[in-house]
Formats: sequence, C-alpha cells, structure tokens
Amino acid sequence: MSQQTQKSGPSRRDVLIQSGKIALATPALLSVSTIANAAELERQIGALLMVGFAGKSAKGRFARQIAEHVRKGRASSLVYLGSNIGSGRDVVGLNRLFSSAGAHHIAIDHEGGAVQRLRQQHGFMRLPSALKVAQTKSPLQAQALYAKAAKELAGAGFSLNLGPVVDLHRPSNPVIGRNHRAYGAKAPTVTAYAAAFIQAHRHYGIQTALKHFPGHGLSKKDSHKGFVDIRDSWNPEELQPFTQLIANGLADCVMSGHLYVRVAEQDQGQLTTFSRPLVQDVLRRGLRFQGMAMTDDLDMGAVRKIASLPDATIRAAQAGYDLLLLSNSLKPDPDLPVRAIGWISQAVRDGQIPARQIAQSAERVWRSRT
Repeated sequence: MSQQTQKSGPSRRDVLIQSGKIALATPALLSVSTIANAAELERQIGALLMVGFAGKSAKGRFARQIAEHVRKGRASSLVYLGSNIGSGRDVVGLNRLFSSAGAHHIAIDHEGGAVQRLRQQHGFMRLPSALKVAQTKSPLQAQALYAKAAKELAGAGFSLNLGPVVDLHRPSNPVIGRNHRAYGAKAPTVTAYAAAFIQAHRHYGIQTALKHFPGHGLSKKDSHKGFVDIRDSWNPEELQPFTQLIANGLADCVMSGHLYVRVAEQDQGQLTTFSRPLVQDVLRRGLRFQGMAMTDDLDMGAVRKIASLPDATIRAAQAGYDLLLLSNSLKPDPDLPVRAIGWISQAVRDGQIPARQIAQSAERVWRSRT
C-alpha cells in the first residue's frame, strides 16, 4: 500500500455507513452450538409426542413411516385405536416394528367391558367391565384377573395400558356410567380396585394411566362429542382416588379428561387440557405427582370445537403436559410428528413455552420407560 493511500481519509461510502445511511447486511453466524441446541430441542419435543397411525400391518407404509419418525426421535410413543387391530399376529408384528424403532411407550385402551381394543376375535381374553368386576370379585380376585390380561398385553408387546378409570360411578353419565367403566360410586371402592389393576400390570412390566383427571364420572355429557362442563357437577370426592393412588406410589401416568373446570374460586373456567393451574398447582404442587401428566386425545370433539390441532398442541404443552396424545385419526398424516415438532419449537422460539419446561417433560418421559 502506498504512502498516499495510507494518508487518504475515509471514503464517502465509509462516512455513509458510519452515519447509518447505508446498512450492511451481516449474515447471522450459524454456530455448531446453535445447531446442536436446535436439534436437542426437537429431540425433547419429540419425547412429548404420542401419535397414532393408520393401518393394521407392519408392512403398511403409514406404520413404517411413523416408526421411522420414532427412530429419529420425532415421537416417543404410539397409541392404538380400534382401527389398528387386525389379527393377533398383526399386532405383534406392529409392536416389534415400533419397539425396534425405540418407542418408549406403546399404548392401548384395555380397560375391559365396552373399552377393550383387543378382543376375543383377536386372540385375547374378554375382560368384564370395571363395575362388573367390583360387583362380583374381591380386589385380590380382581388382581388375579387383571394379571392374566396384563400378561397378554406384555406378550403382544404393549407397555402402557390407558387405564384404569378412577372416576366415580353415576349411572346417568353417558360415557362413564352407562358403559360401566367406573368401579363404584365411592372413592374407597374405586381406589381399591384401581390399585389391583395397577399392581397386576406392574407385575408384567406394563405401566398404567389414571383417568380422567380431575374426575369425569359425575358429569352429564360425553367429551368425545364436545367439551364437558363440570364446574357445577364436580365433587371433591372425585379427587380422592387420584390423591390416594399417587400417595401410595401407584401412579405412573395421570391422564386428564377434556373437561371444563374452575380451579380457583375467582376463575371463570378453562378446559383441563389447556389449564396450567390444574397441572402445575393441583397435580404437581397439590398432589405432589412427579410422573407423567398426559392429555386425552387432542383430536377429540371437545378440543376440535374450540381449537385447531396446532393451537391445541401448543396450548397443551404450555399447560405443562408431558405426553400429548395425537391419535392422528381425523385427518391421518404420516408426517404429523414433524409438523407437531414445528408447532411447538416455534412456540418455544416465540417465548410462549419455556425451553426448560420442555426439557423437564422430556426427562419425565425418558425416565418412565420400563
């Protein structure tokens, strides 16, 4: 560089830049740590997702795509609907596919009575309804009965039974009472038989989910069809089975119902699925529950009528649920896990959900694996 060049003053361009009249676009630096953090966040969000699938065979393209998402950490868990049940051999084949992909939980509704996905025509024993069991057997006899069912579930490759129902029985209730899904009208009865159910399943390595928090049994409507307002029907006794089973270490997972509740006197009310006070104040702090908090299906009518699936997924994660149940049944989508991760990760970036909360939920799911 010549002496003349060294002595020359700043160029007109330099002056304009310094004065702010020209803005230079400086590309954002993409560091290794930024990429790693984004990947870890997506893996953590994937842990929150329990997804459904279409088809009845491990050879089906849909099931294989979902299994690949699980393999890549985009979902942790699977849920069966009645439409997924073919032969017993088909079920075993699907569960081998999902297990080999690394699924943390393979879940199914297997309460007995009206809610039993795996039936005799599929090669599984018929279970009586909860009410029938409580009316005809002692808790010890019930445990022996449920042990046979749990052994079948374990043999087929399932790891989570979405039961027992710990609601109270009211005959007029359209979804719990009329289907005899509750063990009885009194909390001690419900608690005793639910404990038998849980202990039988634990013997065979099957986890269970208490439902429907904070109590669906005394309500007057069916949350499959629309949201159920329990602000006037709910009774504190409905909380007792949850309280006792949690205190006794018999709660692996607690599933809420899609119920409209008022957590505090000054509240107008909120859907349980979106209620942070219900999860954090009542379940975590009040009942000291440290296991997995789980939504009911976010594809159900109670949710669809007030929120889109992306909105519902984000709001449930905001509330603090650890497992978000996406049955993938309304509009089956083999790439739903990718979309759900996108919805939640954007909400984290926007400051709607703390990244630390996602990490804590993921840890609960990973820690719960049998």
